[in-house]
Amino acid sequence: MKNVNIGTANLIVSNKLKDSYFNNNLIEESKKLTFDFFDVVKDSPILQLEFKVFNNIETKHIENDLAATRYIDNNIKLFEVYTIEEIEKEREKLNAFISEDIIPVDDDKVKLYSAIDGLIYESLNDYNKIDVDAIHEAFTLVLNHIKTPKTKLLENLEERKTINEEVIEIAVEKFNEKYESLNEEDRNLLQLLIKSSDKEKKELLENYKKENLAILEGLNKDNVKDSVTKAIQKIKEMIYDREKVDDNIISLHELKKELL
Repeated sequence: MKNVNIGTANLIVSNKLKDSYFNNNLIEESKKLTFDFFDVVKDSPILQLEFKVFNNIETKHIENDLAATRYIDNNIKLFEVYTIEEIEKEREKLNAFISEDIIPVDDDKVKLYSAIDGLIYESLNDYNKIDVDAIHEAFTLVLNHIKTPKTKLLENLEERKTINEEVIEIAVEKFNEKYESLNEEDRNLLQLLIKSSDKEKKELLENYKKENLAILEGLNKDNVKDSVTKAIQKIKEMIYDREKVDDNIISLHELKKELL
């Protein structure tokens, strides 16, 4: 029996952390579990490759059948330098993060990950063990996923989201001293960041900028300190950056709470 693939393992660990935040329960344990998980992945070239390939296929959108097919093949071929036995040995390291009584956290995502997993294994299987029907079913599912516009896909999935590594790191850094006292406003912001698209985050950043600038610029001009002036300038210079937007929004959220 195959060990759990990196996609499903990441989904399980991520959801454990998300549930801990929103339920304000076992946050320290979940935080440690999450960082231990990513440390294991980062120390393994095979798991790193799996993480990259699963993410590539999950987030890619290509409408053309031929181009999409080539993209899938090129990703799967990256595993040709490894054997099934080598992959299984590395995947055993993920078992420590998976409970035996685990319940699938997202059927659509699990099906996609299983299909990607199937393509990887069949590509490395002995010629006389290859299951042509299994390859066809898995490839069709993955191809249809890539051809589906991601905005439409997200609408269909609605609330079934997974927290990503970037948001995990930002959340841990910004709320590290407040785990036991997160208020509803903090939780709502964290949940909003998890669910928002790039466009929505850009709008959210602009709204926070306007709110903070209105407060700062409304202070008594005669008594404005250099630090306030610098804060106003820094906020005005903020621009949308996909790598920094979550960090900037949380910083502005914290600043607004301090000012009110």
